Amino acid sequence: MAITRKKTVTTAEDFIAGAPDAKPAKDVPAKAIKTLGRKSIITLSIDPDLLARLDAWAKVRGISRAAAVSLAVSNLE
Repeated sequence: MAITRKKTVTTAEDFIAGAPDAKPAKDVPAKAIKTLGRKSIITLSIDPDLLARLDAWAKVRGISRAAAVSLAVSNLE
């Protein structure tokens, strides 16, 4: 993990605009999706008990957690 310098906030508007849930300004392009090869990199929040079930399910099948999530999502209608 890289060490980054704290951003200097000069106004209340800058502070609000810097919040994680702030609405993007109309003239700012949408956030780019990070990719690794053909795959998109995402962050997912999940209940610990559900994660344990997912890991157990994947282990029985000999697949990774990411593969289990991909398989589950590919089966959505």
